[in-house]
Amino acid sequence: MYDLSIFSEKVLLQQLSEGNPNALETIIRSYYAVLCRFAERMLPDASLAEDVVQECFIKLWKSRKAFDSLKGLKAYLYAITRNGCLDLARSRSRIDSRHQQAAANEEATIEPVLTDIVRAESIALIYQAVKAMPEKMRQIFLLSYRDGMTVSEISVHLGMNLKAVKKQKYKALVALRSRFAKHEKPLLSVLAAVSLIGEKF
Repeated sequence: MYDLSIFSEKVLLQQLSEGNPNALETIIRSYYAVLCRFAERMLPDASLAEDVVQECFIKLWKSRKAFDSLKGLKAYLYAITRNGCLDLARSRSRIDSRHQQAAANEEATIEPVLTDIVRAESIALIYQAVKAMPEKMRQIFLLSYRDGMTVSEISVHLGMNLKAVKKQKYKALVALRSRFAKHEKPLLSVLAAVSLIGEKF
């Protein structure tokens, strides 16, 4: 192994370019620690910095690059260490971005499912409430809110007087208002959902 402080700079660089492992070991011992500290300022983890610096020396060894001076060698080592840190940071950023996108996609996928579940549960409650109504009340209620018929049209359709139709419709609303008094959905939302359960009756 060479001693960088006493060994000829020219000979060391020549031996490095020729693939002498002793020359590489001398350079590693001389620059490893300072390059790690340099890399640590650019990366969040000391172990990542060490990985980058180790890769830096691997690239140096494979390149068989010829340097005119130790100053040029040092500049090269700092440059590829800096580039390695930037590449790693960009790679980690892309991975984080993909994870965030995956999480967003998962949330976007889950949200409609949750909405469908809530809607299905609400429809089930409405169905139970309407089904529990007396036959004539249920019929008038559905003709009004499911089929969109007016009180007059219902009266003609069922052959009932107008007052009786109004009374049954009012009772149906009272029954629903009572049934959903503590429910998070307001009565208007309940009535709007009635059309979704039309095929059940």
